[in-house]
Amino acid sequence: MMDLFAFFIGLNPAINILIIGAIISITMSLVNRKFLGSEKAKEVKKNMQDERSKMLEAQKCGDTKKMNECLANLMKINSKYMSFMFKPMIISFALFLIIAPWLRSQYTGMVVAIVPQSFPIIGGFQLSWFWWYAICTFVISLIARKLLEI
Repeated sequence: MMDLFAFFIGLNPAINILIIGAIISITMSLVNRKFLGSEKAKEVKKNMQDERSKMLEAQKCGDTKKMNECLANLMKINSKYMSFMFKPMIISFALFLIIAPWLRSQYTGMVVAIVPQSFPIIGGFQLSWFWWYAICTFVISLIARKLLEI
């Protein structure tokens, strides 16, 4: 494992963190697809949408009793959906706990990237390893989720 990390030491810090963030983001997108793309998860999500539609219709009609009933059902269904999301969240957190100490030891006190001056208000802002990692993983996760249709 350390040989893999040794490869990254010679590269530019921004590229190192981008590559590591990409690996973690794509891995997490695949894990999310496995857990949230299952038939059960899709069914629960569809049930949530149906219940939300019923609740909105009851709200338009002014039927408070029906609206409260739909809200209670929606909360039950939502808790089922959250259980599908919990496992990928734990895996994501574990991956971050494994990689973060190494990133911190390599890049603490270092400016890893600078926001271009062309961005209003934040232009010229210096990014630490953590903020660069957060931006990279966020953007790559959005792209990966779109490509994997999650």
